Amino acid sequence: MARKKDKKRFLNKKTIGGGIAGLIILVTGGYAYMASTVGSGSKEQKTYQTSIVNEGMLASSTLLSGTVKAQSEQYVYFDPSKGTSASVTVAVGDKVVAGQQLVQYDTTITQASYDEAVRGLNKVGRDINQLMTYGVPQATTVVDEKTGEFTTVNPTAQANADYQNQLQTLYEAYASAEAQVAKAQTALNETALLSDVEGTVVEIDNNIDPSSKESQVLVHVTSEGKLQVEGSLTEYDLANIKVGQTVKMKSKVYPDKEWAGKITYISNYPTQNVSSTSTAGNTSSGASYAYKAEITSDIAELKQGFSVSVEVVNDQKSLLVPLTAVVVDGDKSYVWILNDKSKKVSKVEVAVGNADAVSQEIASGVTAGQTIVVNPDSSLKPNQKLENIKTFEETEVTSSDK
Repeated sequence: MARKKDKKRFLNKKTIGGGIAGLIILVTGGYAYMASTVGSGSKEQKTYQTSIVNEGMLASSTLLSGTVKAQSEQYVYFDPSKGTSASVTVAVGDKVVAGQQLVQYDTTITQASYDEAVRGLNKVGRDINQLMTYGVPQATTVVDEKTGEFTTVNPTAQANADYQNQLQTLYEAYASAEAQVAKAQTALNETALLSDVEGTVVEIDNNIDPSSKESQVLVHVTSEGKLQVEGSLTEYDLANIKVGQTVKMKSKVYPDKEWAGKITYISNYPTQNVSSTSTAGNTSSGASYAYKAEITSDIAELKQGFSVSVEVVNDQKSLLVPLTAVVVDGDKSYVWILNDKSKKVSKVEVAVGNADAVSQEIASGVTAGQTIVVNPDSSLKPNQKLENIKTFEETEVTSSDK
């Protein structure tokens, strides 16, 4: 009797195993999809998973590196074309404002050139005044010897023409002399170097070697309490980053701290072709574009020169659908839209944007609130009515042990 009971129990298990092929559970990117097969010889009936087109944000996936620098900074280098003698007119620790003098070059030569240009201009001015006062052709009065009558003789056309030519020549000389004065004034002004930024003088050097071929810093001015991050991004990252986007920064020196900021500048022109690593982890030679990010949170322990990692936060909302909902056919993308009343589907072409590991951004083709098929397959036909439908919220993952 015990053997028969065991055999019967075995047959029951076999019948259950053969009668129900099982539930196939597929979990992809956070969405659960379920298809079932009923009966060992029955026709397969797929359960289609649906979802709603929602407005949301893609997960951030762009990581950059950069160096902390002053937001406003100026280096004044020695320029031998301005002279061999340069005197720094500020001291380390001085607070300066934009437009304040930092360096004064010797003005002996430039001042002499300016004075000479002014004298030349004044001379041409006197010549013009002299000509206009005494050089204008005048009418003359002559006496007829026979009759004794007075006759007025006007200047000849040639005399008038000669006068106008002389005057025009002097006007042109005056214009040239004015240009020389302006040029000399510019050269004289350039002997005094001014600050471009508001900040503190952190470095000076009054012992410049005029014969040196190396760059020599006369004055270094930097802003205090206003830092930014500067770095470069690759051509792979360029399309996903825009000015104004929020960033989160971390330093290896303080791994438990985080600073907030935003992208303030992205160059439109590559600096050079360099070997770089994209956010996808691919190392290749490509264009490098400079960027700047302002630090908007409290600076705290962050210092100039620190190396930081920069995570670009995606804060732009867009229409999102699960990745598996998008069907790619050649160079076009489609989704299947389900009519909530008729339960019939239609295939709609969409324009896709960026994506993360779970969702796909849809630029056009659908609207928020529409129902789409998350797990479409090749058997779907336009205007087909779906019988087995579940939303991912209704999907239950059933253990094979139950």
